[in-house]
Amino acid sequence: MKIRTEHISNIAETEVIIRCREDSRDAERIAGALRLLDKTISGRKDGQIYPLPACDIFYFESADDKTFCYTAKDVYEISYRLYELEELFSGSSFLRVNKYLILNTDKLQSFRSTINGRMEALLKNGEKVEISRNYVPALKLLLGGRQ
Repeated sequence: MKIRTEHISNIAETEVIIRCREDSRDAERIAGALRLLDKTISGRKDGQIYPLPACDIFYFESADDKTFCYTAKDVYEISYRLYELEELFSGSSFLRVNKYLILNTDKLQSFRSTINGRMEALLKNGEKVEISRNYVPALKLLLGGRQ
C-alpha cells in the first residue's frame, strides 16, 4: 500500500481518494475508518450533554426502552434506537452482535467460544459482552475470517 499526502492551499475541505485495482476489503475498512472521524453523537449524563466522537465509543446497548453509549469509563444515554445507529454507522467497524448491543470491533481485544455457538468478547477496557450465535458469522467476516 502506498500512502501520499498532498498539501493544496486553495481547497475548501480535505478530500481523501482511495485508489485500488479492484474492490478491496482493505479499501472499504480504510473508508469506514475515515467516515468515523467525522461522526459524533450527543450523550446525556448527570443532566449535561456531551459530544461523543465515534472513535471513543466501545458499544451501544438498549435496555428498558432506552439506549446507552459506553466509552472506556463512562455511560451516556442517547436518543437513538439501535436500528438508527446501525444505519448511521453502516460500513464502519460498528456491528450488531446481539439483539440489544452494537459493538465497535476496533475496541475488541479478544473473543472466545462459549456454549451453544455463542461467543464472549473481551474489550480493551476489560468489559465482556456476549455475541449471539446469529451474529458470529458477520463478526468473523468483518474481522477477516471465513463464515
